[in-house]
Amino acid sequence: MALSVWMSPVCRGTIASYMDRYWERFKTPFLCFAGFSGVGKTTLVEHMIRRFKEDKIRVGYYKHDAHRFQMDKEGKDTWRCQSAGAGIATINDPEHFAVIAENPFKKRTITHALEQCDCILIEGYKKSPFNKIVFLDADGNLPIASDDKYIRAIIHQGVVNDELMQDLSVPLFNRDELEPIYQFVKQHFINCASPLYSAVFIGGQSKRMGRPKFSLDYNGMAEPKRLVEHLGKIAEKAFLSARPEQDLAPLGDIPGAGRINDEHYNLGPVGGLATLMGTHPESAWLVTACDMPFLDPASLEYIVSQRDPLRYGTCYTKKGGLGVETMCAIYEPKFIVPLFEAMSRRELSLSRIINELPFKLVKVPEDHRASFLNINTPEEYEMAREKRQEKV
Repeated sequence: MALSVWMSPVCRGTIASYMDRYWERFKTPFLCFAGFSGVGKTTLVEHMIRRFKEDKIRVGYYKHDAHRFQMDKEGKDTWRCQSAGAGIATINDPEHFAVIAENPFKKRTITHALEQCDCILIEGYKKSPFNKIVFLDADGNLPIASDDKYIRAIIHQGVVNDELMQDLSVPLFNRDELEPIYQFVKQHFINCASPLYSAVFIGGQSKRMGRPKFSLDYNGMAEPKRLVEHLGKIAEKAFLSARPEQDLAPLGDIPGAGRINDEHYNLGPVGGLATLMGTHPESAWLVTACDMPFLDPASLEYIVSQRDPLRYGTCYTKKGGLGVETMCAIYEPKFIVPLFEAMSRRELSLSRIINELPFKLVKVPEDHRASFLNINTPEEYEMAREKRQEKV
């Protein structure tokens, strides 16, 4: 569905300051296309959108317009109701929907619309403190100061001021170099990927097991220690996600592993993940559980190799595509918003939250499906321990 948003006019200075603060907190990567009117911004952005769609990348578009505009037609039902005082008026057909809203609804409406995309192209904001591609005019002049530190590339129409370019160490493109520009923009978004942290969830109650799962060992090594050793090789940092009252003395010392205690008690993995993301909101998280004794390094390395930092996350699908593996998955920073919203509704199923969002889904090779078996009872533990022993 397509979303169209109209906002009541306010003064130009208020728009700039309000939206500057808004974009600074936005977690979906975006890039501004800035220049004077008539330099070809919209034509180029239109081509970028088509190319992103060809590559199956969900791209959003935002037009920053400092002037008043009219979206709704005078006399139409939505115009009449909005004019009568409706704070939000909506309309939809089988393929599109639109929202006509007053300015106070701006942030939440735009957030819910654009955060669903993998990346965003913004037309305008030439004087903003944001990353931007800048268009020279027909005479080779910049529309902003050349010392703007947010300029990432320059696009010209055939005339370039050589002295100007000597002061700018950024790529230079002719506006007809459509594919090179697209590849540059695409790579820019990929380069915006957040650092990857990892965590082993050890806070389960283990009621059926009768003893803490995190203390179970295989071949003389506790599972959290084994997993941390693997995670430390593919993520920047590794942590144990635990309950505050848990005594981890049975684990002994695990080099390279920090501890983060759940701040959302008795909410299961959702609460643990919310704590991780709230503690390090600028990081992506690769999470695992301590009750998956057959989870091998290859499965962890593969999910990292398949990571799509532009989505809400990356996860394995279960057999037949029926569900997802939530405990061997990567969650990107922007997942924190729908996660906390779900918690406020007491939605505690990570699977259901994931199914409502654009995640990258990775198929598990048939010969690796056993890697995701978890153990919950003493009998299952004994079977798993014997199988692990056979592999030594």
